[in-house]
Amino acid sequence: MPDGRQALLIAATEAFASLGFDGADLRSVAAAAGVAPNLVRVHFGNKAALWEACLDRIVTLAEPVMAEVHTIATDTRRSLADRLRDLIIRVATFYAAHPQVRDFVVRHGAEAPERSAMVTEKLLRPAYESARELFEAGIAAGIIRSSHPALFFALLNAALNQPPAFPMLLGRFAPEIDPETARTQLLDTTIATLLHLPPSQADAEPAAGNGLTPLS
Repeated sequence: MPDGRQALLIAATEAFASLGFDGADLRSVAAAAGVAPNLVRVHFGNKAALWEACLDRIVTLAEPVMAEVHTIATDTRRSLADRLRDLIIRVATFYAAHPQVRDFVVRHGAEAPERSAMVTEKLLRPAYESARELFEAGIAAGIIRSSHPALFFALLNAALNQPPAFPMLLGRFAPEIDPETARTQLLDTTIATLLHLPPSQADAEPAAGNGLTPLS
């Protein structure tokens, strides 16, 4: 069970992600965390500092993944196609484990300039740089069809970063898709759609059957 500070960070991240900076209410955050309202000021001082602490928590969650992505991207012993496929799988797994990251980043990446700048410099730019050279190599090889690696980065993140209710919403108009495997099927579709592989590599085992834990 998280301590008071961690409980506040978890609750505040959810509030800032769904309501924005102005919409998030500190008293409601404290109530959701199950702590006294005065603990917000004890631990963080003010709302802006709490928001920045939430961003730092997200960065802390993302840093090991960015390091893994960089390791995958720079492992030249492996084929370009295999590295791109594994990178996409790793990013998808992160988003499935931390769905609040999507709404927090999307919302605050376009809010007040100072918060947008912090999201960009602390999270978006490092995430992009961890994969940029691999994306450039993919473009040069014709595996990625894009005029710029940043465009592919944006498209990939938009495709994988679906809301928690995605399997249920998909099932409403495509009930034949099992909600338990919907995210893994989305991952396979993303790989097949975004990576233009030669026939010898396009038939690799799908994520749904390679031993990965289902992403739903």
